[in-house]
Amino acid sequence: MSTYSDLRQDSFQGLETLATAFEGLVRNWKFSSELTGDVITPLQGSNWNGDAAESAATAVTKARNELDAAFEEASAIAKALREAHSELAAARADLDAALKKAADHSLTVDADGANVSWPAPTSEADKHDPSYEQTYRRLAQEVGVDISKAVARAEAADAAAATALGGATGTDRTAFRPSSGPEEQGKQAADLLKLAGNISDAQLDQLNKLLKDHANDPQFTTAFYNRLGPDGFLKYYGSMATLSSGKDGRRPQAIADLQKNLGLALATATDTHNLPHLSDEWEAGLRRAGATRVEVLPGGSNRASGSVQPYGYQILSNILQAGKYDPHFLNPVAEHVTQLAEMPGFFTSTPWIGSDLDQMKLLRGPDGGFNPMVGVLDALGRNPEAATKFFHDLKTEYNLDGSVKSYSQANDYLAKLTAGGDQSPLQDILQGNGFIPSGHAEAPGVHALGLALEAATTGRASDASPDAPLPQHTPEMAKVMHDVVDRFGNGDGPKLLRKGADFADLAPSLGNLTAAYMGDVQSSLDLYDKTLPTYGAPAKLDHDNTAKLLGALGRNPEAYGAIAQAQQAYTTAHIQDVILHRDSHGAQFDTAVFNAAHPGGEVAGILTSARTDALVNEMKDDAKAYNDSIDRNVKWGRKVWDMTGGKLLAPVPGAVPVVNYLIDHATSSYYIKDVNTADAAVSSYDSGVSAVQSSVKEAVEQASQGTGLTQTQIEDLSTGAVHAAEAGESHSRGLFTMAING
Repeated sequence: MSTYSDLRQDSFQGLETLATAFEGLVRNWKFSSELTGDVITPLQGSNWNGDAAESAATAVTKARNELDAAFEEASAIAKALREAHSELAAARADLDAALKKAADHSLTVDADGANVSWPAPTSEADKHDPSYEQTYRRLAQEVGVDISKAVARAEAADAAAATALGGATGTDRTAFRPSSGPEEQGKQAADLLKLAGNISDAQLDQLNKLLKDHANDPQFTTAFYNRLGPDGFLKYYGSMATLSSGKDGRRPQAIADLQKNLGLALATATDTHNLPHLSDEWEAGLRRAGATRVEVLPGGSNRASGSVQPYGYQILSNILQAGKYDPHFLNPVAEHVTQLAEMPGFFTSTPWIGSDLDQMKLLRGPDGGFNPMVGVLDALGRNPEAATKFFHDLKTEYNLDGSVKSYSQANDYLAKLTAGGDQSPLQDILQGNGFIPSGHAEAPGVHALGLALEAATTGRASDASPDAPLPQHTPEMAKVMHDVVDRFGNGDGPKLLRKGADFADLAPSLGNLTAAYMGDVQSSLDLYDKTLPTYGAPAKLDHDNTAKLLGALGRNPEAYGAIAQAQQAYTTAHIQDVILHRDSHGAQFDTAVFNAAHPGGEVAGILTSARTDALVNEMKDDAKAYNDSIDRNVKWGRKVWDMTGGKLLAPVPGAVPVVNYLIDHATSSYYIKDVNTADAAVSSYDSGVSAVQSSVKEAVEQASQGTGLTQTQIEDLSTGAVHAAEAGESHSRGLFTMAING
């Protein structure tokens, strides 16, 4: 079925009869059950032994397997024939509707269906009516388009039927084929993707099912992507998405599902731990295709010079947001995209117009942006190992075509991605910008950068369960954290995090990773206390830069909540540790408790000062945002507790009964501010000081229970710890008021 004439003349009655016959054959299939009941079961119960018996059993079993294979092949053929008939009959109905429209308006369609003409005017009124020809020309164009769509639908149905029937029967003509193997099914899925914009809803459903069912099968996924090739993969998917942009119904969701399924399959196919997997040459070809324009928009549809086409990486971007990727594949792509994005205007200077972007709406991000950095950073956020390598390891420089230019270059990705102003690789083209470069980092890219940095420094994927434990900090993770603190606690860093600044949306993520490194934060603020434990490798944070960063983050409610909860949990755990092991401190036990309370006070003092400044000067007394954040971020208090105090209690005799009490109070809401207080500055300061006092006192009193200390000793310890924390709070507040935070 390839021409208008074929579709016009065929009623497909023969195909319908054949599909019905195969369906009846499958419904009434009894061969296998009859062979089992009449032959195999009696044979097994006959007690016949010997070589002849074994030969007979082998032959009969082989016959049954052949019958089962024949049944599966017949079922697959019946399904393929029925789907082909449904689609071809629908295409014929579409054509009949177009021809009826032509007849109703006295239009004439030639024998090839290529030309539609209209009658010449006969009346004097029609001859002098300027709208006569315009009206008929429009009708003729509409009928011509409808005819073309009907023929294209029939061609797609033909191609899909050939693919399905080939997959059902295989190439072996000497035996039945129950189902094709994963490699053949991968090729079948690739052939469906090659239908691009001509794919029907039924065929798209079939493609999605194949990809979803075999997403973790390296044989299927490798065969799928090898058959398409990197260039074909991007072109066929891009064409399918753009030509589906005007369709409604289930199509948009089906394309979204396909995008996800392609990402999951790509992750499997590029995992070097799998056999087989895609070659380095294939991946090099993908980088080359990523930096090349891919023709997915109809040429000349919008301009005399033809439509501008998207880069391959702009098509790939959202696909990368699904799947767990091997750094061997993801990092070269991430590095290449970043280096291209660093080139002024590479992804943002295209003179897009609204109709172009409307056609590509299923390829663009949810925000409407089209910068592939968003998808790459999001992928890094879901793949912590790759994220750590991206920000830590020496970088590889790539040529424009994705080939390697040089190895072992200094890693400057953090500096480049956090550049302010029009040098930012995170700027984008959005409708609100008039489809021109925005001149600054856009919020979606900044948010994705935050997820990537969290993954790189904490080892936690952005899509991990909130209850998932944090892995120990490795030296590489700690080094990235050190670099982040230096970047945003120094120079223009704090200003970039201010409300309304380029990287204000990064503050919540920086708050999360600061919470995860609370031991390092407190160690950096108290330079003389070497007993403060860190979680894995130490980050060796700079004192001034850490203080400045805390001051900047304290102005953001979400960051404030995460850090405050973590500070409270860490300080509680450290005080508890000192009290539970007081014998090791000897005569300096009291001092050790006071020392444990002091750095927590320093963190709290900077946070309180920053919150006060924000409430008075930036947020106009919007204390509710801070209070809500404290409640939302209780998870960070619990995570830090699990990393510190929770591990310490288990081996200590008599300590278990206070675990639940301590965790509840270690993550309590001491930092919540009374929103009804008239003076925002005074109430913010008072609540901050009160938080330090109450939390430290509670920590000492509860950790001391069951340790043999008298009530007087406990009171002396808790009061001394409160004064130590107050001293830390006062000192750090002084640092803040001297504007060390920039």
